Amino acid sequence: MAVATNQSGLARGLFNINDLHAMHSKMDRLLKPLGGHIDSIFFCPHVDANACDCRKPLPGMMKEIALRYKKTDSTLPLTGTPIVGDSLRDLEAGIALGASPHLVLTGKGRKTVDKGNLPEGTQIHADLMAFANALLEDRI
Repeated sequence: MAVATNQSGLARGLFNINDLHAMHSKMDRLLKPLGGHIDSIFFCPHVDANACDCRKPLPGMMKEIALRYKKTDSTLPLTGTPIVGDSLRDLEAGIALGASPHLVLTGKGRKTVDKGNLPEGTQIHADLMAFANALLEDRI
């Protein structure tokens, strides 16, 4: 599993890189007893004003993930790969490279549903565990 996350708090001075690494380590520690593991974490440290390609909804981080996992055989290297998030930004970043959108209702997910305009084919899950169960049961 790869994680792609916008972390503008770095650029705004809300936390430093060591704090971010500690948060990511904690996520991985919490997953281990459940049999989960985060293979890699990609993050954008910029604010919107930086106009970088790595900040979601732009696909820069997704391109880096595709390269890391050698999925570079087409213009849509993430075709068939699920992208899971709680915001439209998350989904748009993956869809740009062919990923299939999955929205979780935790975090900003309910507000995202209420706003509408979800990408065609978006599957909605109560939370990340519900998504994982659907994936493991071949319902995705």
